[in-house]
Amino acid sequence: MALKLIRTSDLSWMLLVGAATLFANGTPFNSHLSAGLLNALSYNVLQFGVPAVLGVRAADWAVDAGRLPAWLAYPAVLFATILLGVWVIAPALYPVLGKVAWWGREQDFSLAGTSFVWHAMGMLVYVQLRQSRRAQARLKALQEASAERQRKLAAAQLLALQARMDPALLSERLGVIDSELAEQPARGQARLAALIELLRALQPHVEAEVSTLARELLALRAYARLVSADALHTERLHLADLAEAPDWPLAPMVLLPLVRPLLDEGTTLWSLSLQTQADQAELRLQALGPDPQHTWLTAERVPLDELAQRLRAVHGEAASLNLLREDQPLFILRWPRPADRSAP
Repeated sequence: MALKLIRTSDLSWMLLVGAATLFANGTPFNSHLSAGLLNALSYNVLQFGVPAVLGVRAADWAVDAGRLPAWLAYPAVLFATILLGVWVIAPALYPVLGKVAWWGREQDFSLAGTSFVWHAMGMLVYVQLRQSRRAQARLKALQEASAERQRKLAAAQLLALQARMDPALLSERLGVIDSELAEQPARGQARLAALIELLRALQPHVEAEVSTLARELLALRAYARLVSADALHTERLHLADLAEAPDWPLAPMVLLPLVRPLLDEGTTLWSLSLQTQADQAELRLQALGPDPQHTWLTAERVPLDELAQRLRAVHGEAASLNLLREDQPLFILRWPRPADRSAP
């Protein structure tokens, strides 16, 4: 990142460094200079505050960019500030701010010595704080990288688990399809097509690191047709405005395992809708009836804690899966979504 010329906050720091140098050297208590306090403050700000702040900023940039080690950059700024301030900047200011008659070489060395001590102490404190912040930033970056690796590993494990079709489900559905092919060939062909679509949707892309909302809805739609009466419609699952689902990342092995036992129960009608905010997506699975008591018994058998744990393993603590206690069961699945993509 390019080093900018000056920032608004630097002016305050320049004034603070100059005033601190002035007071540390005891100038306000010096009978020779106390009458010209404003003039003395101007000198200290210009000869010490300005080069110190600009030099520290340059040192920060050089250290952060790896151009110089900290042990070289900051001491160099310290020596340059004192040498330039006393023997270069101050003489250049004499025609503008004036010079007292008694100021000479001895006063220059005395000012340089005392200022060096105070600036060295301040620089030491600054460097320690800076190193502490750098260490905290590195630690935070390592923690975030570790968490991201854990999320990717969890997603990969869930993708692999999702790709393994339940043998019992496969055997059961193949038995139904075999019977329908013999008795009702058209329906059997439609159910076979739904099963193939489900198997295809459950197979992750070779480069996939996580599933997507579109892929999970494709598998869910295929399963709903597979277990429907005619294998052509999803009569017990209404997908509200989800024909063109966005391709947002979504943990696998959450949505289908959530809806599957509800559809297998066989009587309740469900509605699935998507709501979005700036950085969060929300799927709402609402029961529509007809039997609330039976529906609640089915909803409470859903392994909610396990599914919520899978969701958080991939998306972090910001994700959640809850069952709201209303007249009819309402499942709410929330997870972070890419903020740079617009809602559908």
